[in-house]
Amino acid sequence: MAVGDPAESKNFRLLGHDPRAAWGGGSLVEVKKGFAYVGAVGTSGYDGPEGFTVHDVSDPRKPRTIKEVKAPPGVHMHKVRIVGEDLLYVNAERLKTEEGKRAKAGIYIYDIRRPAEIREAGFYPLPGNGPHRFGVDNANHLAFFPNAAEGWRNRVIWTVDIRDPLKPEVISVWGPPGMDLKLNLPYREPDHPDRVWQAHGPPVIRGDRMFCGFWGGGMVIADVTDLARPKFVSQLTWAPPFAGSTHTVWPIGEKPYCVVTDEGRDRQNFPDSQFMWVMDIREEAKPIPVATFMPDRERFLHRGQRYGAHNILEDIPAAGPWANLVFLTYFNAGLRAVDVSDPFHPKETGHFVPACDFGKAVVQSNDIGKDEHGRLYLIDRNGAGMHILEYTG
Repeated sequence: MAVGDPAESKNFRLLGHDPRAAWGGGSLVEVKKGFAYVGAVGTSGYDGPEGFTVHDVSDPRKPRTIKEVKAPPGVHMHKVRIVGEDLLYVNAERLKTEEGKRAKAGIYIYDIRRPAEIREAGFYPLPGNGPHRFGVDNANHLAFFPNAAEGWRNRVIWTVDIRDPLKPEVISVWGPPGMDLKLNLPYREPDHPDRVWQAHGPPVIRGDRMFCGFWGGGMVIADVTDLARPKFVSQLTWAPPFAGSTHTVWPIGEKPYCVVTDEGRDRQNFPDSQFMWVMDIREEAKPIPVATFMPDRERFLHRGQRYGAHNILEDIPAAGPWANLVFLTYFNAGLRAVDVSDPFHPKETGHFVPACDFGKAVVQSNDIGKDEHGRLYLIDRNGAGMHILEYTG
């Protein structure tokens, strides 16, 4: 692509666009009751502010930015999650700056009953540098924070009771055996930061099993029949020989398969790594890859900036109009819709690559969310803001 190139689209309809979302460079998006909340990547590969923005999307064809919330000095606030009906959790992750050393880490809690007048309602402190891509399970009143913890190596999973969302209570702190310092297992420092074992997430629970991506540690499955005492089931690690950076692990409905993404990084693009996997978990103690997916390498690998997978729409139903569909963000290859009804043969059914009408020659599609009407919200981290889409495939 080049500056000014039009959008590339198949089976998606563009409804609206707000270039001001997260000051152009966004991360996670949550949408409810006609309002979208977009965390900003800030100084992480972009040149925008730290914090998040709020948008009126009640008319998706005319989205409006209605509020900008700047982060405190030294704080990265790029992940947002709606909790219940009227609260928003936002991570407070320390930046690697002098101000960051003095910043408080944890979860900011905001009252969003009046989105244009959003106000801070509380703070939940966490140790270390604070949480990264956390998750919220509103149906079960749970939150999952990938965060440092005493007695563990790097970030592990904090499972937290949020029945009173203003007063979260820890249920358990857990990671795979290789991260448990009490076990004193043999350990060798990875040769590359993309191969470091650390919870990335978001973790997700299906039935009595928890699934999570552990960066260089691959995918991990835990038995959470007793949430207070997770039990290790299995871990599949593929770095090396692959580059690492396992991001998301998500089951396909109730099927014995899951989708896994390895995040494309900004240091190097690989023709043979950091893509989307399909894993067979029929024998959950022995998960095994059965398929992979990546968009056309000939077109995108050398297009510029990141080429690789990132996140998916965090819902892969096995029934209904979107059955077996994965909506996958792939940085410079935009958004891809992938049919995994045959888990051994993923098939692309649509794509949307935003127009380069923001002064740069390449997009970096970062994240994807949806609203209760089935509209999709594609977030770019390179200046393009937020695109509101309808899938027509």
